Amino acid sequence: MSRNDYNMSVFLQRIADAIPQRSLDKSRLEDLKYFRLSKNECIYVFDFSENKLVFSKGFQNILGYDDRVITLDFIVSLYHPNDIDITNRIIEAGITYCLDNPDETRDAILLISLRIRKKDGTYIRILRESSIYDIDEMGRITSSFNKFTNISFIDHTENVSWYFKAKNLNEEDFRKQVYKKYQNFFTEREVEIIVEMKKGLTNKEIAFELSISEHTVATHRKHIFQKANCHTKEELILFCKGRGML
Repeated sequence: MSRNDYNMSVFLQRIADAIPQRSLDKSRLEDLKYFRLSKNECIYVFDFSENKLVFSKGFQNILGYDDRVITLDFIVSLYHPNDIDITNRIIEAGITYCLDNPDETRDAILLISLRIRKKDGTYIRILRESSIYDIDEMGRITSSFNKFTNISFIDHTENVSWYFKAKNLNEEDFRKQVYKKYQNFFTEREVEIIVEMKKGLTNKEIAFELSISEHTVATHRKHIFQKANCHTKEELILFCKGRGML
């Protein structure tokens, strides 16, 4: 049920083209070598002006990969197929907001909880915490500091969850930006049927509630599952919740 239809690399290249290249303080990066990590943590720094990862540490501990092979594309390739698209859209919205509002985002923090694949092929749930690492003369973000923490022992959910904190943030507008692709993903009638399905109603009961035929309900359900590329009601509800539709 892969939904990786969003190309993060294209977005990041546009950012790199728009930001004047800025050399990071090498001594700051050197200091990160001594950054204390638990066995459940790893970190990396991404330079937007150069469009590349410039530091990584601890990936061997929680994912089993040598830090020397870590790139951003490689990290994204490890995200669970069902989590990639919405995770990338959340990240894009956060980066865009920071670039557009430099005076309000120096202390901005983006938290995302998602699944990521270890070298042995199993998935763990991580908390991805991102903050601004460096800014340019205009106060715009030029690099980010990111920390992954294995939270599998306290979180076993399958949905991507997130939280973005920034000064004077309009949370409703930000959520709309994140979920804009999905605002008209289903028709109004399909949304009505999904809401009734969530209640546990049968096709016959949904038909009665919405004053339509049972055959019409069955047809809508078929289209709903095809659109979402889901096979069970549980998968569908998770899909809708994770994309702001429920």
